[in-house]
Amino acid sequence: MKTEKIFIRVTKYEKLQLAQEAAKRGMTLSELIRSFIAKLPEPKSDGA
Repeated sequence: MKTEKIFIRVTKYEKLQLAQEAAKRGMTLSELIRSFIAKLPEPKSDGA
């Protein structure tokens, strides 16, 4: 279950890059960003 939120600031250019890549893959922006996060190594501890 997704319960956490992250707010980031990006430039218009970066947002356009993300939006176009998400559209190309048939994903939402959230799905695209989660797919990038999924490629990161497992965390060693809670660290939040």
